[in-house]
Amino acid sequence: MIRQSVLLTIRPILAFAPILLGVAASDVGTAQTLATVNRKQVASTEEDVILSDSQVRPRYDFTPSDQLLLDEIQRGCFEYLWREVGSPVPLAKDRRKTRVSSIAAVGFQLSALPIGVQRGWITRDQGVARATEVLRGLLERADNKKFGVYLHFVDLNTGGHTTAAPEVFAGTVDHALLVCGAIPAASFFGGEVAELVDRMILETKWSKYVNSRGHVSFGWRPEDKATIDGPGAFSPWDWWIASAEEQLVYFLACSAPDPPERVPPEIYYQLARATARHNDGPPFVLTWNGALFTYFFSQCWIDYRSFDADDPTQFSVTTPRVDWFENSRRATLTHRQRCIEAANEFKSFAADRWGLSPCTGFKPSGQPTYLVPDVMPNRSERDNFCFGTVAPYAAGSTIVFTPEESMQALRAMRELTVAGKPFAWQPIEEGGYGFVDSFNLDQGLASDDHVGIDVGPMLLAIENARTGLIWKLFMQHATSRRAVKTLKWQSRN
Repeated sequence: MIRQSVLLTIRPILAFAPILLGVAASDVGTAQTLATVNRKQVASTEEDVILSDSQVRPRYDFTPSDQLLLDEIQRGCFEYLWREVGSPVPLAKDRRKTRVSSIAAVGFQLSALPIGVQRGWITRDQGVARATEVLRGLLERADNKKFGVYLHFVDLNTGGHTTAAPEVFAGTVDHALLVCGAIPAASFFGGEVAELVDRMILETKWSKYVNSRGHVSFGWRPEDKATIDGPGAFSPWDWWIASAEEQLVYFLACSAPDPPERVPPEIYYQLARATARHNDGPPFVLTWNGALFTYFFSQCWIDYRSFDADDPTQFSVTTPRVDWFENSRRATLTHRQRCIEAANEFKSFAADRWGLSPCTGFKPSGQPTYLVPDVMPNRSERDNFCFGTVAPYAAGSTIVFTPEESMQALRAMRELTVAGKPFAWQPIEEGGYGFVDSFNLDQGLASDDHVGIDVGPMLLAIENARTGLIWKLFMQHATSRRAVKTLKWQSRN
């Protein structure tokens, strides 16, 4: 039986490993207890996903009242990543109720700093100091990484290895989130911050994690949890589906500054691109479970909006051409429609209340747990609406794809009350961090926890919709320019 806390540790790989989904379910009952299971086969195809000549990208026309609400939401997210940190090394907590740091959360923490400076919440000197302390704390230790890939969890106060962590695992996707999150800080602050980030990128030995199939493994695990210096093994699971986490991993692996460490770009295009549609809707590439984070994680940083559909034939690969920004827009609108269709079953769902993604929540008994949804169409071929639990950060993090629909949802959830009190919001002036991690009207419960990799993408996505800041900082870095050239992406006219 896996402890409840471990569910947080395997969140990234839950999206792509059916066997691990089963393991996770064992902690909260059976998969049937967790979900409304739909075993209907998804008729998948391989169709191009291309923006037609008559279509345009979404416009970000926010009203003054919208801007005030977005200010409030972003400030809450930022304050979590600024306050909930260790000492003397100020690493962001995995979630508020834990005493360990998540490397993935640290990535979002580093990207949050330029936003904080630009919006006047901290000074530039404070931002430089925080970024430098975090990066030095990680880089100057040898017990927190394997072949340059950082442990998923590190000691909150030192950045080093800790047996208090739910697991000891050097995870490639967690490392990718750390590095991608560090790049905007490098571009914004320059100086020592940029030098430290360059060192982190150079020290990553991607070639060590490539398996016999040419794919990047989920990561490396020591035999003895007490040390990473002894024997260990690479995970037999690898990144093979074209979705948001793979995009981050292979974007970095294909652009390693040291040529022997680079993964061939062909692998990026060989990742599975099965497409499907809901009813008469447009096709889009399926992820494992269809949870929204599998469509928005990569686009917190990679500005796919600025590129045409990619072209696998340039590498003699016969997979569909995909405009990844348009793909995520279609997936988000389909996800919202599925929530609307399920509104007669779950009180939390409505046209302006939607969004399922991993979050802290509750079992039917009311016991706290970690929820990982499935929303069809997907590759798992099942629905798991997690008892009708809505995660506000899901709609918030897709605002770049669906600004109007996401804005409506954020406003409705901000104004949601039960017994005359805010139900999904914890006022910042009272020590809260804005939106709760999840809420469920059928259960009458809202999670009072916060998760670093939930508040982080909402903060970054809203900033990108408002100013494009994180996209600009990320794409101007040498690593991103190298990846764009290697993958032969063409800028959109």
